[in-house]
Amino acid sequence: MKKALLTYFIGLSFGLIAQENPIISGCLTNFPDSISSIKIAYPRMASLSVRENIPVFNGCFELEWKHPERGVFVVYIDADHTFDFVISAGNIQFTGDFNKIRNVLIEGPGNDEFDAFKKFAAKKDVQEEQMRAYLLEIKDTALKDFLLPQILPLNSDTNVYWLRAHFWDYTNLKSRSTLINPFFENNRKIYFDQVLGHEPDTIIFYLERLFSQPMDVQVKKFLVSVLTYQYETSSFMGEDAVFVWLANKFYNTGFADWMSKEDLAKIRTKSEGLATELIGNPAKNFPFDTRDGNRMLLSEVESPITILYFWSSECGHCRQETPKLKALYDEYKDRGVQVLAITLELELDNWNKFIEKYDLDWLNGFESDYDRPNFQWFYYIPSTPKKLILDADKNIIAKNLDIETTMRTFLDDYLAEQPH
Repeated sequence: MKKALLTYFIGLSFGLIAQENPIISGCLTNFPDSISSIKIAYPRMASLSVRENIPVFNGCFELEWKHPERGVFVVYIDADHTFDFVISAGNIQFTGDFNKIRNVLIEGPGNDEFDAFKKFAAKKDVQEEQMRAYLLEIKDTALKDFLLPQILPLNSDTNVYWLRAHFWDYTNLKSRSTLINPFFENNRKIYFDQVLGHEPDTIIFYLERLFSQPMDVQVKKFLVSVLTYQYETSSFMGEDAVFVWLANKFYNTGFADWMSKEDLAKIRTKSEGLATELIGNPAKNFPFDTRDGNRMLLSEVESPITILYFWSSECGHCRQETPKLKALYDEYKDRGVQVLAITLELELDNWNKFIEKYDLDWLNGFESDYDRPNFQWFYYIPSTPKKLILDADKNIIAKNLDIETTMRTFLDDYLAEQPH
Protein backbone atom coordinates (compact mmCIF):
# COMPACT_ATOMS: atom_id res chain seq x y z
CA MET A 1 0.00 0.00 0.00
CA LYS A 2 1.39 3.41 -0.92
CA LYS A 3 2.34 5.55 2.06
CA ALA A 4 0.74 8.93 2.68
CA LEU A 5 2.27 11.68 0.58
CA LEU A 6 3.56 13.72 3.50
CA THR A 7 3.82 13.68 7.27
CA TYR A 8 1.71 16.62 8.37
CA PHE A 9 2.37 16.61 12.09
CA ILE A 10 4.75 19.54 12.18
CA GLY A 11 6.72 21.34 14.87
CA LEU A 12 4.79 24.58 14.92
CA SER A 13 6.68 27.58 16.29
CA PHE A 14 5.14 29.25 19.30
CA GLY A 15 5.50 33.02 19.30
CA LEU A 16 5.20 35.11 22.45
CA ILE A 17 2.14 37.04 23.52
CA ALA A 18 2.71 40.63 24.62
CA GLN A 19 1.89 40.36 28.33
CA GLU A 20 3.63 40.20 31.69
CA ASN A 21 5.03 36.72 32.15
CA PRO A 22 4.16 34.80 35.34
CA ILE A 23 6.95 33.80 37.70
CA ILE A 24 6.84 30.19 38.87
CA SER A 25 8.78 29.74 42.08
CA GLY A 26 8.87 27.72 45.29
CA CYS A 27 10.77 25.83 47.95
CA LEU A 28 10.23 22.26 49.12
CA THR A 29 11.71 20.97 52.33
CA ASN A 30 13.40 17.54 52.42
CA PHE A 31 14.17 17.85 48.71
CA PRO A 32 16.69 15.13 47.79
CA ASP A 33 20.18 16.24 46.76
CA SER A 34 20.09 13.56 44.04
CA ILE A 35 17.38 15.45 42.12
CA SER A 36 18.65 18.54 40.33
CA SER A 37 15.52 19.80 38.55
CA ILE A 38 11.76 19.70 38.28
CA LYS A 39 9.76 19.55 35.05
CA ILE A 40 6.71 21.57 34.05
CA ALA A 41 4.66 19.47 31.65
CA TYR A 42 1.18 19.19 30.21
CA PRO A 43 -0.96 16.10 29.56
CA ARG A 44 -0.52 14.75 26.03
CA MET A 45 -2.62 11.71 25.18
CA ALA A 46 -1.51 9.00 27.65
CA SER A 47 1.71 10.72 28.69
CA LEU A 48 3.22 14.09 29.54
CA SER A 49 4.96 16.57 27.29
CA VAL A 50 7.68 18.57 29.04
CA ARG A 51 7.54 22.35 28.46
CA GLU A 52 10.22 23.49 30.92
CA ASN A 53 13.00 21.95 33.03
CA ILE A 54 13.73 24.12 36.09
CA PRO A 55 17.01 23.73 38.06
CA VAL A 56 16.59 23.24 41.81
CA PHE A 57 19.07 24.58 44.41
CA ASN A 58 18.61 23.64 48.07
CA GLY A 59 15.03 22.68 47.31
CA CYS A 60 14.20 26.06 45.74
CA PHE A 61 13.51 27.04 42.14
CA GLU A 62 12.30 29.98 40.05
CA LEU A 63 11.39 30.47 36.42
CA GLU A 64 9.85 33.20 34.27
CA TRP A 65 7.13 31.48 32.21
CA LYS A 66 7.70 32.89 28.71
CA HIS A 67 5.33 30.56 26.89
CA PRO A 68 1.93 31.75 25.65
CA GLU A 69 0.05 28.67 26.90
CA ARG A 70 -2.12 28.91 30.00
CA GLY A 71 -4.19 26.28 31.79
CA VAL A 72 -3.57 23.13 33.84
CA PHE A 73 0.02 21.89 34.01
CA VAL A 74 1.86 19.19 35.93
CA VAL A 75 4.91 19.50 38.15
CA TYR A 76 6.88 16.29 37.61
CA ILE A 77 9.75 15.53 39.95
CA ASP A 78 9.76 11.74 39.65
CA ALA A 79 7.14 9.04 39.13
CA ASP A 80 6.01 9.24 42.78
CA HIS A 81 6.17 13.01 43.15
CA THR A 82 3.84 14.93 40.85
CA PHE A 83 1.00 17.41 41.23
CA ASP A 84 -1.05 19.63 38.95
CA PHE A 85 -1.59 23.37 39.08
CA VAL A 86 -2.88 26.31 37.03
CA ILE A 87 -0.84 28.83 35.11
CA SER A 88 -2.98 31.91 34.59
CA ALA A 89 -2.47 35.69 34.61
CA GLY A 90 -0.20 35.97 37.67
CA ASN A 91 2.68 34.53 39.64
CA ILE A 92 2.58 31.02 41.13
CA GLN A 93 4.35 29.94 44.30
CA PHE A 94 4.75 26.45 45.79
CA THR A 95 5.58 25.69 49.42
CA GLY A 96 5.56 22.32 51.15
CA ASP A 97 7.36 19.12 52.00
CA PHE A 98 8.79 16.81 49.31
CA ASN A 99 7.70 13.82 51.40
CA LYS A 100 4.12 15.14 51.50
CA ILE A 101 3.92 16.24 47.90
CA ARG A 102 0.13 15.93 47.69
CA ASN A 103 -0.19 18.61 50.38
CA VAL A 104 1.91 21.25 48.62
CA LEU A 105 0.39 24.71 49.00
CA ILE A 106 -0.11 26.44 45.66
CA GLU A 107 -0.68 30.19 45.56
CA GLY A 108 -1.65 31.84 42.30
CA PRO A 109 -4.71 32.85 40.28
CA GLY A 110 -7.01 30.00 39.35
CA ASN A 111 -5.54 27.43 41.73
CA ASP A 112 -8.13 27.80 44.49
CA GLU A 113 -10.90 27.38 41.90
CA PHE A 114 -9.10 24.35 40.47
CA ASP A 115 -8.90 22.72 43.93
CA ALA A 116 -12.60 23.39 44.46
CA PHE A 117 -13.43 21.90 41.07
CA LYS A 118 -11.46 18.71 41.77
CA LYS A 119 -13.33 18.25 45.05
CA PHE A 120 -16.64 18.81 43.28
CA ALA A 121 -15.79 16.42 40.45
CA ALA A 122 -14.75 13.74 42.96
CA LYS A 123 -18.22 13.61 44.48
CA LYS A 124 -20.31 10.57 43.72
CA ASP A 125 -23.21 10.84 41.29
CA VAL A 126 -22.37 14.27 39.88
CA GLN A 127 -24.85 14.77 37.05
CA GLU A 128 -23.87 16.16 33.65
CA GLU A 129 -26.05 19.23 34.09
CA GLN A 130 -24.44 19.93 37.47
CA MET A 131 -20.97 19.64 35.93
CA ARG A 132 -22.01 21.91 33.08
CA ALA A 133 -23.37 24.56 35.45
CA TYR A 134 -20.26 24.39 37.64
CA LEU A 135 -17.83 24.82 34.76
CA LEU A 136 -19.78 27.73 33.31
CA GLU A 137 -19.43 29.59 36.63
CA ILE A 138 -15.62 29.35 36.84
CA LYS A 139 -14.17 32.87 37.04
CA ASP A 140 -10.53 32.38 36.07
CA THR A 141 -10.33 32.65 32.29
CA ALA A 142 -7.34 30.33 31.78
CA LEU A 143 -8.86 27.60 33.95
CA LYS A 144 -12.27 27.99 32.34
CA ASP A 145 -10.83 27.79 28.81
CA PHE A 146 -8.98 24.63 29.80
CA LEU A 147 -11.88 22.81 31.48
CA LEU A 148 -14.93 23.86 29.44
CA PRO A 149 -14.17 21.82 26.29
CA GLN A 150 -14.75 18.61 28.24
CA ILE A 151 -18.48 19.24 27.84
CA LEU A 152 -20.36 19.62 24.57
CA PRO A 153 -22.91 22.35 23.80
CA LEU A 154 -26.51 21.35 24.31
CA ASN A 155 -29.91 22.94 24.01
CA SER A 156 -33.46 21.64 23.98
CA ASP A 157 -33.35 21.16 20.21
CA THR A 158 -29.92 19.54 19.99
CA ASN A 159 -29.49 17.24 16.99
CA VAL A 160 -26.56 16.40 14.78
CA TYR A 161 -27.17 19.42 12.54
CA TRP A 162 -27.25 21.82 15.47
CA LEU A 163 -24.22 20.16 17.05
CA ARG A 164 -22.21 20.44 13.82
CA ALA A 165 -22.66 24.21 13.93
CA HIS A 166 -22.16 24.67 17.69
CA PHE A 167 -19.66 21.95 18.58
CA TRP A 168 -16.82 24.43 19.21
CA ASP A 169 -18.83 26.90 21.31
CA TYR A 170 -16.92 25.97 24.47
CA THR A 171 -13.49 25.86 22.84
CA ASN A 172 -11.49 29.08 22.69
CA LEU A 173 -9.98 28.74 19.23
CA LYS A 174 -8.43 32.21 19.62
CA SER A 175 -6.16 30.94 22.39
CA ARG A 176 -2.79 29.25 21.81
CA SER A 177 -3.50 27.24 24.96
CA THR A 178 -6.04 25.20 23.01
CA LEU A 179 -3.14 23.28 21.44
CA ILE A 180 -2.14 21.73 24.79
CA ASN A 181 -5.68 20.98 25.89
CA PRO A 182 -6.35 17.21 26.02
CA PHE A 183 -10.10 17.84 25.68
CA PHE A 184 -9.47 19.66 22.39
CA GLU A 185 -7.57 16.66 21.03
CA ASN A 186 -10.38 14.31 22.05
CA ASN A 187 -13.10 16.61 20.70
CA ARG A 188 -11.30 17.01 17.39
CA LYS A 189 -11.51 13.26 16.84
CA ILE A 190 -15.18 13.13 17.89
CA TYR A 191 -16.13 16.01 15.60
CA PHE A 192 -14.41 14.88 12.44
CA ASP A 193 -14.87 11.13 12.89
CA GLN A 194 -18.42 11.06 14.23
CA VAL A 195 -20.31 14.37 14.21
CA LEU A 196 -19.51 15.50 10.66
CA GLY A 197 -19.82 12.09 9.07
CA HIS A 198 -18.22 11.24 5.74
CA GLU A 199 -20.18 13.13 3.08
CA PRO A 200 -17.54 15.36 1.40
CA ASP A 201 -19.80 18.34 0.66
CA THR A 202 -20.98 18.39 4.28
CA ILE A 203 -17.41 18.23 5.60
CA ILE A 204 -16.27 21.07 3.32
CA PHE A 205 -19.29 23.22 4.26
CA TYR A 206 -18.49 22.99 7.97
CA LEU A 207 -14.76 23.38 7.42
CA GLU A 208 -15.54 26.67 5.67
CA ARG A 209 -17.51 27.75 8.73
CA LEU A 210 -14.85 26.57 11.15
CA PHE A 211 -11.96 28.33 9.43
CA SER A 212 -13.96 31.54 8.94
CA GLN A 213 -14.06 31.99 12.73
CA PRO A 214 -11.45 34.14 14.53
CA MET A 215 -8.67 31.67 15.32
CA ASP A 216 -5.13 31.74 16.63
CA VAL A 217 -2.84 31.24 13.65
CA GLN A 218 -1.01 28.30 15.23
CA VAL A 219 -4.31 26.61 16.09
CA LYS A 220 -5.33 27.07 12.45
CA LYS A 221 -2.04 25.65 11.20
CA PHE A 222 -2.39 22.66 13.50
CA LEU A 223 -5.94 21.95 12.29
CA VAL A 224 -4.96 22.37 8.65
CA SER A 225 -2.03 20.02 9.15
CA VAL A 226 -3.84 17.17 10.91
CA LEU A 227 -6.96 17.42 8.75
CA THR A 228 -4.92 17.31 5.57
CA TYR A 229 -3.29 14.12 6.77
CA GLN A 230 -6.64 12.68 7.84
CA TYR A 231 -8.42 13.31 4.55
CA GLU A 232 -5.47 12.46 2.33
CA THR A 233 -5.24 9.03 3.96
CA SER A 234 -8.98 8.49 4.44
CA SER A 235 -10.40 5.08 3.59
CA PHE A 236 -13.86 6.58 2.95
CA MET A 237 -14.67 6.91 -0.74
CA GLY A 238 -14.95 10.49 -1.90
CA GLU A 239 -13.13 12.16 0.99
CA ASP A 240 -10.24 12.94 -1.33
CA ALA A 241 -12.45 15.91 -2.31
CA VAL A 242 -11.81 17.32 1.18
CA PHE A 243 -8.06 16.89 0.69
CA VAL A 244 -8.30 18.75 -2.63
CA TRP A 245 -10.27 21.55 -0.94
CA LEU A 246 -7.69 21.88 1.85
CA ALA A 247 -4.84 21.88 -0.66
CA ASN A 248 -6.45 24.61 -2.77
CA LYS A 249 -7.35 26.77 0.22
CA PHE A 250 -4.18 26.50 2.29
CA TYR A 251 -1.28 24.84 0.48
CA ASN A 252 -1.61 26.23 -3.04
CA THR A 253 -2.18 29.78 -1.75
CA GLY A 254 0.88 30.31 0.47
CA PHE A 255 -0.72 29.77 3.90
CA ALA A 256 1.25 26.60 4.67
CA ASP A 257 4.55 28.42 5.29
CA TRP A 258 5.89 25.54 7.38
CA MET A 259 6.20 23.36 4.25
CA SER A 260 9.25 23.18 1.99
CA LYS A 261 8.90 24.19 -1.66
CA GLU A 262 9.44 20.57 -2.66
CA ASP A 263 6.64 19.28 -0.42
CA LEU A 264 4.31 22.08 -1.52
CA ALA A 265 4.96 21.04 -5.11
CA LYS A 266 4.01 17.45 -4.24
CA ILE A 267 0.79 18.67 -2.62
CA ARG A 268 -0.06 20.74 -5.68
CA THR A 269 0.64 17.86 -8.07
CA LYS A 270 -1.48 15.44 -6.09
CA SER A 271 -4.38 17.84 -5.51
CA GLU A 272 -4.48 18.89 -9.15
CA GLY A 273 -4.42 15.25 -10.22
CA LEU A 274 -7.17 14.19 -7.83
CA ALA A 275 -9.31 17.23 -8.68
CA THR A 276 -9.98 15.82 -12.15
CA GLU A 277 -11.29 12.51 -10.87
CA LEU A 278 -13.53 13.31 -7.91
CA ILE A 279 -16.81 11.47 -7.49
CA GLY A 280 -19.41 13.08 -9.75
CA ASN A 281 -16.89 14.48 -12.24
CA PRO A 282 -16.93 13.39 -15.88
CA ALA A 283 -14.05 11.01 -16.49
CA LYS A 284 -11.41 12.65 -18.65
CA ASN A 285 -11.55 11.25 -22.15
CA PHE A 286 -8.35 9.77 -23.59
CA PRO A 287 -7.21 7.67 -26.54
CA PHE A 288 -5.55 4.26 -26.22
CA ASP A 289 -4.28 1.39 -28.36
CA THR A 290 -6.04 -1.97 -28.43
CA ARG A 291 -4.48 -5.40 -28.88
CA ASP A 292 -5.96 -5.75 -32.38
CA GLY A 293 -4.01 -2.68 -33.57
CA ASN A 294 -6.80 -0.11 -33.42
CA ARG A 295 -6.92 3.23 -31.60
CA MET A 296 -10.04 4.26 -29.71
CA LEU A 297 -11.32 6.66 -27.05
CA LEU A 298 -12.71 6.04 -23.58
CA SER A 299 -15.89 7.78 -24.73
CA GLU A 300 -16.32 5.11 -27.40
CA VAL A 301 -16.64 2.34 -24.82
CA GLU A 302 -20.39 1.71 -24.81
CA SER A 303 -21.59 0.16 -21.59
CA PRO A 304 -24.08 1.00 -18.82
CA ILE A 305 -21.22 0.77 -16.36
CA THR A 306 -17.47 0.70 -16.99
CA ILE A 307 -14.71 -0.24 -14.56
CA LEU A 308 -11.64 1.77 -15.61
CA TYR A 309 -8.70 -0.26 -14.35
CA PHE A 310 -5.11 1.05 -14.45
CA TRP A 311 -2.62 -1.74 -13.79
CA SER A 312 0.60 -3.50 -14.71
CA SER A 313 1.30 -7.21 -15.03
CA GLU A 314 4.63 -6.58 -13.26
CA CYS A 315 2.95 -5.03 -10.18
CA GLY A 316 2.62 -7.46 -7.25
CA HIS A 317 -0.69 -6.02 -6.04
CA CYS A 318 -2.02 -6.09 -9.59
CA ARG A 319 -1.12 -9.74 -9.99
CA GLN A 320 -3.26 -10.46 -6.93
CA GLU A 321 -6.13 -8.11 -7.76
CA THR A 322 -6.56 -8.76 -11.48
CA PRO A 323 -7.74 -12.39 -11.19
CA LYS A 324 -10.26 -11.22 -8.58
CA LEU A 325 -11.49 -8.54 -10.96
CA LYS A 326 -11.76 -11.17 -13.70
CA ALA A 327 -14.00 -13.32 -11.48
CA LEU A 328 -16.21 -10.29 -10.76
CA TYR A 329 -16.33 -9.41 -14.46
CA ASP A 330 -17.43 -12.92 -15.41
CA GLU A 331 -20.25 -12.63 -12.88
CA TYR A 332 -21.44 -9.15 -13.90
CA LYS A 333 -20.68 -8.79 -17.62
CA ASP A 334 -24.11 -10.09 -18.63
CA ARG A 335 -25.62 -7.36 -16.47
CA GLY A 336 -23.91 -4.62 -18.48
CA VAL A 337 -20.56 -4.24 -16.69
CA GLN A 338 -17.51 -3.65 -18.90
CA VAL A 339 -13.86 -3.46 -17.82
CA LEU A 340 -11.40 -1.22 -19.63
CA ALA A 341 -7.97 -2.31 -18.36
CA ILE A 342 -5.14 0.07 -19.29
CA THR A 343 -1.60 -1.06 -18.61
CA LEU A 344 1.21 1.31 -17.64
CA GLU A 345 3.80 -1.02 -19.15
CA LEU A 346 6.08 -0.12 -22.05
CA GLU A 347 7.22 -3.64 -22.84
CA LEU A 348 4.16 -5.78 -23.54
CA ASP A 349 5.42 -9.37 -23.58
CA ASN A 350 4.54 -10.08 -19.93
CA TRP A 351 1.28 -8.15 -20.33
CA ASN A 352 0.20 -10.33 -23.26
CA LYS A 353 1.19 -13.52 -21.43
CA PHE A 354 -0.81 -12.46 -18.34
CA ILE A 355 -3.86 -11.69 -20.48
CA GLU A 356 -3.68 -15.11 -22.11
CA LYS A 357 -3.01 -16.95 -18.85
CA TYR A 358 -6.06 -15.49 -17.07
CA ASP A 359 -8.27 -15.18 -20.15
CA LEU A 360 -8.80 -11.45 -19.66
CA ASP A 361 -11.50 -11.12 -22.29
CA TRP A 362 -12.47 -7.59 -21.37
CA LEU A 363 -11.22 -4.50 -23.23
CA ASN A 364 -7.43 -4.30 -22.87
CA GLY A 365 -5.56 -1.12 -23.76
CA PHE A 366 -2.09 0.40 -23.74
CA GLU A 367 -0.24 3.47 -24.98
CA SER A 368 2.28 2.97 -27.78
CA ASP A 369 3.55 6.57 -27.95
CA TYR A 370 3.73 8.57 -24.71
CA ASP A 371 4.70 11.76 -26.53
CA ARG A 372 1.09 12.23 -27.65
CA PRO A 373 -1.94 12.81 -25.38
CA ASN A 374 -2.57 9.76 -23.21
CA PHE A 375 -4.25 8.65 -19.97
CA GLN A 376 -1.33 9.80 -17.80
CA TRP A 377 -2.03 13.38 -18.87
CA PHE A 378 -5.42 13.24 -17.17
CA TYR A 379 -5.26 10.75 -14.28
CA TYR A 380 -3.24 10.73 -11.05
CA ILE A 381 -1.77 7.23 -10.81
CA PRO A 382 0.93 7.20 -8.09
CA SER A 383 0.50 3.45 -7.64
CA THR A 384 -1.35 0.53 -9.19
CA PRO A 385 -3.89 -0.92 -9.36
CA LYS A 386 -6.30 2.02 -9.57
CA LYS A 387 -10.04 1.53 -10.13
CA LEU A 388 -12.68 4.04 -11.22
CA ILE A 389 -16.31 3.09 -11.86
CA LEU A 390 -18.08 5.09 -14.57
CA ASP A 391 -21.74 5.30 -15.52
CA ALA A 392 -23.09 5.16 -19.07
CA ASP A 393 -22.22 8.84 -19.62
CA LYS A 394 -18.69 8.24 -18.29
CA ASN A 395 -19.24 10.14 -15.06
CA ILE A 396 -17.23 8.87 -12.09
CA ILE A 397 -19.61 7.23 -9.64
CA ALA A 398 -17.17 5.29 -7.42
CA LYS A 399 -13.46 4.65 -7.06
CA ASN A 400 -10.93 2.30 -5.48
CA LEU A 401 -13.50 -0.09 -4.02
CA ASP A 402 -12.42 -3.48 -2.74
CA ILE A 403 -13.20 -5.98 -5.49
CA GLU A 404 -14.50 -8.78 -3.27
CA THR A 405 -16.59 -6.68 -0.87
CA THR A 406 -17.55 -3.04 -1.41
CA MET A 407 -17.37 -3.18 -5.22
CA ARG A 408 -19.85 -6.04 -5.38
CA THR A 409 -22.19 -4.29 -2.98
CA PHE A 410 -21.94 -1.05 -4.96
CA LEU A 411 -22.62 -2.77 -8.29
CA ASP A 412 -25.59 -4.69 -6.87
CA ASP A 413 -27.14 -1.52 -5.45
CA TYR A 414 -26.42 0.59 -8.53
CA LEU A 415 -27.69 -1.97 -11.04
CA ALA A 416 -30.83 -2.60 -8.98
CA GLU A 417 -31.73 1.09 -9.30
CA GLN A 418 -31.35 1.16 -13.10
CA PRO A 419 -34.46 0.88 -15.32
CA HIS A 420 -34.80 -2.52 -17.01
